[in-house]
Amino acid sequence: MGFNWWRIVRVLSLDDDEITQCSELQAVCSQALPFDIGYKMCLPKRVGGPAIQSVATALGNILCFNFGLMFGITPAHMTLYESEERTPLNQATDPAGTAWLTGYLFLSAAVGALVSGFLALKIGPKSVLLCSGLLQISAWACIHFGNDIVHIYASRLFAGVASGAAFVVLPIFINEIAESREKAARLTFTIELWRTLGILIGFVLGFYVPYAFVNIVGCAVSFVFTMTFPFVQESPHYYLRKNNMASLEKSLRWYRGIRDIDDREKPEYLSELDEFHAELRSRDKNVASTPMSHSYIIRLTFVSFLLTVCAKLSGVFVELNYAADFLGRTGYSTETNYVVLASAQCIGALLARLVGPRLPRKLLLCFSSLFAAAAVIALALFKAYGQFWLLGNWADRYLPIVLLAIQLAVVSFGLYPLAAVVSSEVLPTKLHDLLYSLASAVSWLLLFGMIEAFNAVKATIAPGLVLYLWVFAGASIFVGLVSLPLLPETRNRRPSAVQRKLGYVDDGGVAKGSAVTNGHIATHI
Repeated sequence: MGFNWWRIVRVLSLDDDEITQCSELQAVCSQALPFDIGYKMCLPKRVGGPAIQSVATALGNILCFNFGLMFGITPAHMTLYESEERTPLNQATDPAGTAWLTGYLFLSAAVGALVSGFLALKIGPKSVLLCSGLLQISAWACIHFGNDIVHIYASRLFAGVASGAAFVVLPIFINEIAESREKAARLTFTIELWRTLGILIGFVLGFYVPYAFVNIVGCAVSFVFTMTFPFVQESPHYYLRKNNMASLEKSLRWYRGIRDIDDREKPEYLSELDEFHAELRSRDKNVASTPMSHSYIIRLTFVSFLLTVCAKLSGVFVELNYAADFLGRTGYSTETNYVVLASAQCIGALLARLVGPRLPRKLLLCFSSLFAAAAVIALALFKAYGQFWLLGNWADRYLPIVLLAIQLAVVSFGLYPLAAVVSSEVLPTKLHDLLYSLASAVSWLLLFGMIEAFNAVKATIAPGLVLYLWVFAGASIFVGLVSLPLLPETRNRRPSAVQRKLGYVDDGGVAKGSAVTNGHIATHI
């Protein structure tokens, strides 16, 4: 079967509408290609909108995986940098110098988180994620070619800015491309799975793989993201903010799997497109939405900070970074302890992805936070009074790692992923982008302070480790108890119902009007 390739090349030079309507392309490609190239990406015709949304999210999640790699290799490589015989640098670094590696990672993450929400509104979430990918390439290049501790610091700064931006913007991107709130929640739960998987692989690479090969893996992962994510479309909501209906329709068709001209008549697609048009017309006519009261905005701000800050203060990153200090000589070898704890995180994140979207959000949040607090409290009591319990040698050796693994698994199962899921379901769109960005920046700063103060607290305040455990338990208990009366249930609830529960009502006692596009609350402030 022969045909002229120049005919396909000529058709590919057309714009999207001309390609879709071109009978010549359909006739040629039907003979040779099992693909519809209406969007110049050769997507299989049978791939629908949900699969495209999942693939786009998976590509974005490479950034979260990459952060996990960078964080995971740090404990192992700190030992290398301090070793006179094994250091890959020009000279060994003292423990005070290596202690800043994780600190710089979190400090720069606060900077990335602070600016990313604003940038996502201005240049689009896809553009912000692409910039994050370039920064991650720079981070791994600094490690690969670096020969001084300053170069390693630079790698953490680049990676931190990229990761802080990615963890803020990726949930925004998911909510703007998903076809429903339920689909957005399922995709947002995957962020935690990719992050924990990256940490696990990072521990394995850091402890068991030669230093030079680790950097090659990191560069390869960053390269995969940079070469694939540009082919993803920008979100329709970004084009709505820019009043660009032509690009909006193109993006919407891509994310809904609309590639044939006949598919554009689907009722669900036309209904969603009409909502975008109605929103744009209301903006053109300067139809202002009902303003939100100050008390309502304060309540939303408290909700955003409650979820985001308490998730970070639950102790996940501090415990993983200083697992050798928290466990001491208990458990297994130092390397195995790190891998066990990271594996427990992955199990919790996997369960969250499988069953989390089906569970009531408030129930899952309260259960995970209180159960995680119980495990941390048990560990704190064991460290303080365990010598009087006479539980036996097995308990003295393995109970600490079991309790710590349970706490990490439960936090990854509920508290940590729900911080992003519930925030996006509770907060109006623009307010969510800005508040979630600010709350994330504050939480990374607090985490930076806890990381940098750890050695000083451990050495000067007795018992310092137990004090940290009580802080972790207090943060988990606080979010669990406060969310019971404060947060409404958001699963399978209309946005107007959620806002009514939060007190967004007019004088007549009904929820104030807010434009709802694709299940997203588009109230403007």
